[in-house]
Amino acid sequence: MRRTRKLFVRLFGLFEKNRRERDLAEEIESHLQLHIADNIRAGMSPGAARREALLKLGGVERTKDEYRDQRSIPTLESLLQDLRYAARMLRRSPGFTAVAVLSLALGIGANATIFSVINSLMLRALPVRNPEQLVTIGDNDGQTRTNYFKGYGQYQKFRQLTQVFSSVAAVGNVDRSNVAINGTGGGMDTAQVRVALVSGNYFSMLGVQPLIGRTLTPDDDRVPGGHPVAMIGYGYWERRFALSSGVIGRTLTLNGTTYTIVGVTPRGFLGDWVGRPTDLWLPIMMQAQVMPEGRVGVRIVGRLKPGVIIQQAQAAAEVVHQRDLREFWPNPTPERMQYMARLHVALAPAGAGFSPQRDSYGASLTILMAVVGVVLLIACANVTNLLLARSAARQREMAVRRAIGAGHLRLLQQLFTESVLLALMGGALGLLFSVWATNALSAAVGSGPVLLGSRSPSPWISLDLHPDWRVLSFTAGLCLLTGILFGLAPAFRSAGTSLSPALIGRGAVSGSAGGRFRLGRVLVVSQVALSLVLLIVAGLFVRTLHNLKSADLGVDRQHLLLIWAAPGQAGHRGPELAAFWRTLRDRLASLPGVLSASESSIGLLTGIDGGGPSEMLRVEGRPPKPGLLMWQAVIAPRFFETVGVTLLGGRDLNERDNEAGAPQVAVINETMARFFFGGENPIGKHFGSGRDIGTPVEIVGVVRDAKHGAPGTIRGMWYVPYRPDSGLGTMCVVVRAAGPAAGMAARVRQELRAMDASLPVLKIDTVDEQLDTVLVQERLTASLAGMFGGLAAILACLGLYGVMSYTTARRTNEIGIRMALGSTRLEVLHLVLMESLLMIVIGTAIGISAALGATRLISTKLFGITATDPITIAAAALLMIAVGALAGFLPAQRASRVDPIAALRYE
Repeated sequence: MRRTRKLFVRLFGLFEKNRRERDLAEEIESHLQLHIADNIRAGMSPGAARREALLKLGGVERTKDEYRDQRSIPTLESLLQDLRYAARMLRRSPGFTAVAVLSLALGIGANATIFSVINSLMLRALPVRNPEQLVTIGDNDGQTRTNYFKGYGQYQKFRQLTQVFSSVAAVGNVDRSNVAINGTGGGMDTAQVRVALVSGNYFSMLGVQPLIGRTLTPDDDRVPGGHPVAMIGYGYWERRFALSSGVIGRTLTLNGTTYTIVGVTPRGFLGDWVGRPTDLWLPIMMQAQVMPEGRVGVRIVGRLKPGVIIQQAQAAAEVVHQRDLREFWPNPTPERMQYMARLHVALAPAGAGFSPQRDSYGASLTILMAVVGVVLLIACANVTNLLLARSAARQREMAVRRAIGAGHLRLLQQLFTESVLLALMGGALGLLFSVWATNALSAAVGSGPVLLGSRSPSPWISLDLHPDWRVLSFTAGLCLLTGILFGLAPAFRSAGTSLSPALIGRGAVSGSAGGRFRLGRVLVVSQVALSLVLLIVAGLFVRTLHNLKSADLGVDRQHLLLIWAAPGQAGHRGPELAAFWRTLRDRLASLPGVLSASESSIGLLTGIDGGGPSEMLRVEGRPPKPGLLMWQAVIAPRFFETVGVTLLGGRDLNERDNEAGAPQVAVINETMARFFFGGENPIGKHFGSGRDIGTPVEIVGVVRDAKHGAPGTIRGMWYVPYRPDSGLGTMCVVVRAAGPAAGMAARVRQELRAMDASLPVLKIDTVDEQLDTVLVQERLTASLAGMFGGLAAILACLGLYGVMSYTTARRTNEIGIRMALGSTRLEVLHLVLMESLLMIVIGTAIGISAALGATRLISTKLFGITATDPITIAAAALLMIAVGALAGFLPAQRASRVDPIAALRYE
């Protein structure tokens, strides 16, 4: 208590400084007068008595400092003084301050931007009660990715594990494009609405309370189709209802069913799927009304009981999982038994939410974080060079401060305060830059390709990138670290200034400029090396993007228009749905300028890099063969002709194959043919798949590979005919135009409206537009890496320019003597320029060596190019040398124009 009171008194004393100083001066003066009086009584003269008193007292100012150290907080008080002095010094040098702050702002802002994405996607916990208790229940076959999409029946079985789970909920996510708001200011939603079908205990399990109204409850989830109620997200409330307090009780219509809004979620709660914010939450018992085209795969989220660890819950869930497998496949084949033996339950922590995008973006974010870290190092080296040059001009100031009593530690404190203040200014500006950059990033990654199938996770991502305490703490820590980092060398050099030479004005010229600024040259070489590494990395990503965009897709790029339509959402089903697809295909094919039209269940270029294991296929007379991922596509007649895929052997699928009861036939792609049959002719062979593994499918044709997923991957494909019982409510209709496909978009859209005004058209784009959408992550990585690489090169060249300008100015007298003795301007230009080129060449050599090792870490992210591609390395090195030579040429040219007479008078 006494210590607290004492500290409070000291802090309060900071705000009474003037009064304290007066009291201190009066007290010391009284002590001094007492000593003087004693000395006079001892027989000394007044002058001698005063001198003796001062010697005995130890000096007035020293005594004051000792008193202040005892009665105040010297570090805090001196820090405030240093901050005021640092602000004045930076204000007196606006050019230096602007360049340093801007350099640091770019480096710190880039780091804060990438960290904001990492924080939102990977670090931020869900805003729910005790998120560390949440787990997601899935299964894994030991080879492919974990599958977290299950059936509703499996959820009902897992919810019975009350010995390890306090609660288990189910959630299924779908996108709908035909939501209409009823009443004033309503109308059809023009964008897709993200819907979550949840069990009634979903919100109570998470511990999420409504902002207004109420949440969904188990009573809303008892009768199929019996409770058409909805809870809306804060973002949807703001976007569609302008935050109206009267939203409770309003209605909206989806697929002909009217839902009453009963509540609004809190602002920070976007759902448990991170990167996919939910707009509407509906009871899962309304699934048939929401998804008339089929069932949605659900994710099962459980909350562990207090004291239960995830391994205990996994063991209990494994028992249920194995029992479920035996019920699902009561008489498995030997191949199926092998597969079942590998299939086990997988529980994953869900406190940070579910996000399949976390894996796909994780590697790219790690690379970008390393890149922006290097950019910050280069910015720090640049500011260090500026401070080193500035320290030479402050040698006399430092010497004077030491001469009047300032110690090394006191000077270091002052100089580090200036550095940290400079870093804080750069950090504040960098944070503003980060806010702008994160908004641009959100727009860049906030869209993705249409996916056909409810179990496929979308590659697009939508994140809340508003800075929180983690981002602010990271930025503040980064400012402090960079302030110390770039201020270290200049501070020690300035604090160690020799007194006599500096005070008489020769501290700036003693010794050679080369020896005096050797550290600056080392920093420039390091900047060049690091910049070259970033340029090479950026070049590899740019070339990868180019290779992906120019890859052979196996289809006609120029004349195809892709229409992603979902008549199943509008209530078409059964024979009516099959007739609708046939009518749609025929009407589009009859349009002027259209050569043909057909549809597919998976479309083209979905961006999904998945598939089923090849050992699940049983080829006639052959053992299961692992090692290839497989996809199945349901296609309409003339699909291969429409998309421009070449038939390599056999025949195409035709109208007779589409009839009910027709033999099971398929066309396979050349990758599947080569994998299973080698050099043999696969025509006429049979295979089985999936649950119908005993049903033979005859191979009637082989086609060239086409890219249905990501442009950089090839999957084994087999195509089966669309039949009336296929029940596909969402497909991609491909239109082949006689001319450029983009010119047909408006006419096709008009025909679709004329055919069915309520038809949900999810997207219409060309192959190139779809490719750009699919490659959003690659484009973002290449763009950011290129931008940061260019920024690093500019900073390195600024550093080179600063060093050469400083050393050239220091050598003015030397250059004047050389020219007076007969050196020509060309010789002086050559002398200075060669010094610059030497630093660039050394940095380039070191950078190439470092890049040969560093680029191997990104080899898995490259396509059509090796990590040590000589063309990319050579191009980056030449660019670095050229830009660096230009930065060195300007000071060299200035040196060659020195007037010898003026130079000889320089000192």
